[in-house]
Amino acid sequence: MNVKSYILKAKIIEALKHDMPLLQLLFVSLFLTKALILLLRGKELEYIETLCQVHRSGWFGSEKVVIFLVKKFVLNSKGLKNKFITDIKERIVPLDNMKRFFEDPLALFDGVCLIVKSPSNHQKGVVIIKYSYYFSLMFKFFDMNEFSSRYHIVLEPSWAGTCDTGILCYTSLTEPVFVMAYENRDFNFLDALNSNLVPVKLSSNWWVNHEIFKPKAETEKDIDIVVVSGWAKFKRHQDIFKALSKVKRVLPHLKVALVGYPHDLTINDVKEIANHYNLAENLTFYEWISPMEVSALYSRSKVNLLWSRFEGLNRSIIEGMFCDIPCIIRDGFNYGQKYSYVNDHTGYWSTEDKLAEDIMYVLENRDKFSPRQYVMKNHTCIKATEILQDSINTVMSECSAECSFQGIVIKTNELHGMTYFDNQNDRRFDDDIENIKECLTKL
Repeated sequence: MNVKSYILKAKIIEALKHDMPLLQLLFVSLFLTKALILLLRGKELEYIETLCQVHRSGWFGSEKVVIFLVKKFVLNSKGLKNKFITDIKERIVPLDNMKRFFEDPLALFDGVCLIVKSPSNHQKGVVIIKYSYYFSLMFKFFDMNEFSSRYHIVLEPSWAGTCDTGILCYTSLTEPVFVMAYENRDFNFLDALNSNLVPVKLSSNWWVNHEIFKPKAETEKDIDIVVVSGWAKFKRHQDIFKALSKVKRVLPHLKVALVGYPHDLTINDVKEIANHYNLAENLTFYEWISPMEVSALYSRSKVNLLWSRFEGLNRSIIEGMFCDIPCIIRDGFNYGQKYSYVNDHTGYWSTEDKLAEDIMYVLENRDKFSPRQYVMKNHTCIKATEILQDSINTVMSECSAECSFQGIVIKTNELHGMTYFDNQNDRRFDDDIENIKECLTKL
């Protein structure tokens, strides 16, 4: 890796994508022109994908026009919508990470899909589908109209941006479909569609297991900063290391733990970038470690740092809060929303210019923060289950006079999928999975 070239290229790409509003307006115009050409050529799926790309970008001038176009050409055109679904199903092929689902579609119910309530005589069940990548895959294997007649479907996107082809597939169903959309931009997009997609103020980071991630008694705080981020370009390790090199001038024995796994970079790539900033002796790397090991590192750490500009609703900062360590997060993260759970009790918003200074401040004042107390009261998987249940109740009370909807089992998110907060529920829904075979279609 040529580190200097990598850093320069990353800086240029980032500036073009995020920091030039007038250029963004030009990009929006160009992409919308491309979308129109695709539609005229009968490439409906590519048309919708282009609109999704524009909306997810958050570029200046993209929001209202994309909402208008999605409503007009997707929701109000049955023929277009059906062709859109057909094209998505035909495009899906058994890639290496999906082969097992083609061999056994019910394998999706081992972490990707999770049943959290069984159907009863008077109420539907509830199934949560996690990871945006798999949303459209369900249409490949299942009669989703039949499926949605038995279960309330809840979608949990893995990235910010609910203008997504995988989510829009579900507008073809007649039943309400609930979509976690904590970002205001994403919530407003779904709400503006006036479709069967119901936004719910939740996200993937609401489902942390606070029994795993908790402070370890009498643990020495021998790590200054922990960074739990995959080895990925969007995690911006080079910018983290630039700030840490400044902190090192004041704290030469600075200790930093980096936890990750391969993405579009390797651990060796990240180490090369760290060496460029003369930080090799200050960093300890951990790869593919267990949640319990991550929790132990949090307990040894003083500050939890997240420095990406755009991704999903990050789980690691909440995990750290449950371990009672404050976080530092980049101002302007995702669409710039100031999340209520990053506050005077839990963490600090920082900027590129002030990151080193703010790291020093939080290190020196960490006793002023009480993150676990805050998230235990306001941001648990138990609270999330109540919010989801209330959202379903609200919609169902508008549709019918059926009795109050309750009985959803609490779930949590792990590195490789979903599981139940109480492991006694692990076999509880075996009969449901067996009955879901009736919804399978021929491949």
